[in-house]
Amino acid sequence: MRNLEIKNENGRSMIEMLGVLAIIGVLSVGGIAGYSKAMMKYRINKTIEQITLIAGNVRTFFAPQRNYDGLDNSNNKWIIQKAKLVPEEMYGSEGSSSIDLINAFGEDVYLKYENKAQSGDNQAFYIKYHLDKNEEACIELLSNDWTNAGVKAYRVAGGPAYDNKLFKAPLDVATAVDTCSKAKEQGYWIEINFYFDIDLNSNYWSSKTWEN
Repeated sequence: MRNLEIKNENGRSMIEMLGVLAIIGVLSVGGIAGYSKAMMKYRINKTIEQITLIAGNVRTFFAPQRNYDGLDNSNNKWIIQKAKLVPEEMYGSEGSSSIDLINAFGEDVYLKYENKAQSGDNQAFYIKYHLDKNEEACIELLSNDWTNAGVKAYRVAGGPAYDNKLFKAPLDVATAVDTCSKAKEQGYWIEINFYFDIDLNSNYWSSKTWEN
């Protein structure tokens, strides 16, 4: 009879393979979480950059006029486009006289004139950013130092249950967290109006209800 040779075969056991797959899974989850966090930071920084740029462009273009009559992307797209007030990357669909503006979160943006010190003077303006229910972005934007951009105040809304809360800019982190949390929990979405050039000491604005 032939001698039977016993061969040693090297391979991976099922337990070892499961261990490898578990490690890959943990690394994948960590990578996805890291990517999501990086993208969130990018979008927040992009938003700050956009708002600062738009505010500067609007002020420069309307300076000779001394008011902001005509600034309204929902009813006057021509000024927005021809004056190049916003980056082209923000352009969305167009109507006969309107143009949709889209922010880094894929949500709506509105630009419009506002009263500086009295009704109808149109010597101020606001930029409205819709954030869906993005609480983290809301907190970062409300607590950001907007000194260079010239943001004077915010109006935060979250739907009928949390509508039109006025705050002077900027907010401390604790107030921003509380505000954004309530807007998300009690409302259907979060949106922020960033107000520029308003006179907080005027009767028009000082008589309003401020949350801070």
